[in-house]
Amino acid sequence: MSTINTMTRLTPVKPATVRRALTRIDTRTVRTHPDGGRPGAPGISLRTLATLQRGRLVRLGTEVPLRGRNMGITRAGRQALIARGRHRKGAWAALLDQELTWTTAGGDVLEIADMHPYHCANAAVWLQRNAAAIRADADPRRRGDAVAWIDETPLLRALIAAVADALPPAPSR
Repeated sequence: MSTINTMTRLTPVKPATVRRALTRIDTRTVRTHPDGGRPGAPGISLRTLATLQRGRLVRLGTEVPLRGRNMGITRAGRQALIARGRHRKGAWAALLDQELTWTTAGGDVLEIADMHPYHCANAAVWLQRNAAAIRADADPRRRGDAVAWIDETPLLRALIAAVADALPPAPSR
C-alpha cells in the first residue's frame, strides 16, 4: 500500500464518506486489498483511505500475504466518529433523554424492547466507555465523573433494565 503514502494531491472527501468509512473500519472486519489488487479496501476508495491516514484516523497493520492489511481505528478516529457521528452537534442530548430506541452507528433505529439482551448490554458498555466524548457533545459545560453522568440517563437505564429483565431469576434458598 505504498501508493497511499506517495499520493500527495488528493481531493478531499465528504465528511459523510469519512464517517461511513470509520464506521466500517470500527467493526474490525475491513482489510485493505492485497498488494497487486485494487487500491483501497472493500467499500473504501483509495482517496478515502488516504484521507483517513492523513488525518491519523486509522492505522494499518502489517501485510498478511494474500489477505491485505488489517485496519484499525485510532483514538482520534474514534473521537471523530463520536463527535461527528450521524447526528449534528448536540444530538446526543436528545438520544440520551429517551428510553425507547437505540440508534446504531449505521443510523438504524432499533426498539430497545426488541433488541437481544446481549446487544443491549453491549450498547450500555459502549455508552459507558465513550461517556466523556458523549458528554462533551451532549452537555459540554458539565464537570465531574462522565460515567456517573451517563449512568443517570434514561437511555442507559432502559438498556440495563432490558438486560435485567432477560436474566433468569436468582435461585431462592
